Amino acid sequence: MKNVSRKMLQGLQPISRDHGIALVCAHYGRKAVRGSDVERLVFAEQMNAYCKTDIRPNLEDEQWILSPLIGDVNLRGEFHRRHRAINELSLQLSNLDVSETPGLGLIARVANALDDYVRWEENTLFPRIAEGIANVDSSHLSKMTTEMEEKRKRPTQRLHHSIALH
Repeated sequence: MKNVSRKMLQGLQPISRDHGIALVCAHYGRKAVRGSDVERLVFAEQMNAYCKTDIRPNLEDEQWILSPLIGDVNLRGEFHRRHRAINELSLQLSNLDVSETPGLGLIARVANALDDYVRWEENTLFPRIAEGIANVDSSHLSKMTTEMEEKRKRPTQRLHHSIALH
């Protein structure tokens, strides 16, 4: 099968950029599964911090920006189910005692949920939104995500000025 290159709607690009932290967390989660108890504790601590500062706020923004644009009831249900799963798993991780080593299963479920969600959103949800969006909705989406982007404090936004982000 050919790899068909799709052009992403400009209004979805800031949301897509937010996926980077989720993918990094998924990667480190998979490494922690293969690592020691100490590495799992470190992962749990870092994951809790990223969930609080980045992942849960990103999911909240997606809820109010994207949900109204998802016309298909089943697709919208899947979108909300995936958000709930990530929130529930991250809360399970945060509810562990500081000295309690997270189980391999929990870390693997967190890593898989993040990775699966990002890939589902990029490969399924975004194209479906792009197919069904009207020009008026596209302009509104761009306006909303531009406002969201201005409030972001992503690590890539602190890169040296010589590195172009656009």
